Amino acid sequence: MTHRPLIAEGDPPGAARGATSPLAIDGEVVATWLRSRAGVRPVVVHPGWRTDVETAVEVVERSLARARTPEPLRRARRLARLARAGLVPAARAG
Repeated sequence: MTHRPLIAEGDPPGAARGATSPLAIDGEVVATWLRSRAGVRPVVVHPGWRTDVETAVEVVERSLARARTPEPLRRARRLARLARAGLVPAARAG
């Protein structure tokens, strides 16, 4: 999920919560705009490995809580900021 598509193009979705609009590259739908809350800037939802756009949208919609960004992503970003600031130990690989 992101806030700006890099290459894909498509019209923005309607203003209602849950509105979607496809994003395509050379005519192939690769992602979608999703309006996570009415009247806010939409987010770009794209599938990961072995999934499709519809499933990605469903996962994002189910993980929306109080903000326009899904809660797991909000928590990960918060922890990364705290780790960079030296306020929590950074996770070790492996």
